[in-house]
Amino acid sequence: MNLMKKRMWISLLVVGVLLLTACGGGGASAPAAPTESDIPDEEMGEIVPSITLLSSLPEANMVNYEMAEEIAEELRLLGVDAVAQPMDFAVLLDVLYGEDSDFDAYTIGWSGRVERLDPDMFIHSINHSDNAEPGGNNTNRYRNPAFDALADAQRQEMDIDARREIVFEAQEILGQDVPQVTLYSRANMQTYNKELFADVINIPGEGLFNEWTPFSIRPLTDKTVLTVASNVNIDDINPLSSKSVYGWRNLRLIYDKLVRLSPEIEPVPWAAVGWDVVADDVIDVELRQGMTFHDGEPVTVEDVKFSYELFINENVEYFASFLTPIDTIEIMDENTVRFNLKYAYAPFITNTLAQIPILPMHIWEDIENPVQYPNMEAIGSGPFKMERFQTGEELVVSRFDDYFEQPIIDGYIFQIFASPEGVLTALELGTVDIVSYDLVPAHTEQISNNEGGKYDHLELTEAQDIGFFYLGMNLDRAPFNNKAFRIAVAHVTDYDLALDVHLNGYGARGGGGLVIVEANEFWHNPDALIYDTYDPERAREILAEAGFTWDSEGRLRMPVE
Repeated sequence: MNLMKKRMWISLLVVGVLLLTACGGGGASAPAAPTESDIPDEEMGEIVPSITLLSSLPEANMVNYEMAEEIAEELRLLGVDAVAQPMDFAVLLDVLYGEDSDFDAYTIGWSGRVERLDPDMFIHSINHSDNAEPGGNNTNRYRNPAFDALADAQRQEMDIDARREIVFEAQEILGQDVPQVTLYSRANMQTYNKELFADVINIPGEGLFNEWTPFSIRPLTDKTVLTVASNVNIDDINPLSSKSVYGWRNLRLIYDKLVRLSPEIEPVPWAAVGWDVVADDVIDVELRQGMTFHDGEPVTVEDVKFSYELFINENVEYFASFLTPIDTIEIMDENTVRFNLKYAYAPFITNTLAQIPILPMHIWEDIENPVQYPNMEAIGSGPFKMERFQTGEELVVSRFDDYFEQPIIDGYIFQIFASPEGVLTALELGTVDIVSYDLVPAHTEQISNNEGGKYDHLELTEAQDIGFFYLGMNLDRAPFNNKAFRIAVAHVTDYDLALDVHLNGYGARGGGGLVIVEANEFWHNPDALIYDTYDPERAREILAEAGFTWDSEGRLRMPVE
């Protein structure tokens, strides 16, 4: 049922219970209201602080918006003053990653990009205490020394089976601590115009518009510039400050990386022609010769060294977890860069070398504040060069003719729409060729049913996703610094509502403490404790057992210190 229907159901149920009580009726009991305590109010703990749940606007992510509203309603039923507050996605990112970090809780997601099949992102980057300061990916502010030890150990273990055991143990701790509540995983339901293009691959976690699309897609007509639709704005094209998957889908085609991961999740030498693991903590990388930036300047080993050191020195928190293992970088000769690591780092090739973009030193070395640099020209060495960019409207690129591996298409237009409805209309009219995001379930159904044949030209595709959307909680402030409260929140989260109603079944259920989802089969621990049952009555029991009380007005009170 949707949120409005569920609220009506709750209201009717409460009225029914009151009538039954008044009439002395029996029968099945409704979810109990918060129980008032015999303890005088003045002897109770502090009132649980008000909670604001931040979310995307419904136009950007309807499910996250609805789930924030839903959980706020459930918290109010528990006696907590809670409200959901939707906002523009870019603003939400600024709040979560800003220096002030003034937030209680939020709904957001981590995309399942191919390099995230390695567990280091979801174990270390978003949960290690080193990344819990403002600007870091650990926006839950989760800190647990025992977990940190495992997160560190798994990235230094080179034997894959031994590493898997450590990752499994780390998941058990997250399941117990519930630093976040995963709401759902979304299937990559995406579509493209099959009358204009063929050989379009939906990569799990990436979708149709991925970094291999320009090298595999085949135009069927003389239309060789792809029009890509997005329902989320791009407002940052600076690689040092961009934190959104929507921005990086473009940046990784404008900028180059030493390694790219294939659709089969294998590391492919790219701006590098190869690497030599001299020792577990020493890796030599050989740069491809003859490459140039879009302004004609050559790409050199100095540019590679400069780029990695710039990201490190500017403390770019988005990538900090993957850069922390680097001790020093040396230029060995005109073709070779040596990375000396502080310790063996198992996913160095697939995580570090496959994510950091190569920046032109001759441009960036003289920029006083590179993180704040608007970068409106975006000079890279990737397969496409930027022609123009207007936030809220479009980003236009053309093929870089001097690139060593020529894309099949001549360029693309990344067109930004105000809502998914606008995208659906454009798909129907044929003014866009492909989507860069997962369709909302209603649009998936419309395209699938194809009433009247108006979507005959569209091909609907599906792929699993290892990413997830979740309720994040600021563990630096009450009540989320109380584990029992977080577990209670996991019990008032309706996972079936998210999957079966809001997603129409296109995805997978979540759970409290879940970070490595079932789709990532090798690294997912099926035996880890995950709170994945909607049970408001049990939530109240958990709170009562932990010393929470309800006062004479039904307000939830913190345990007495």
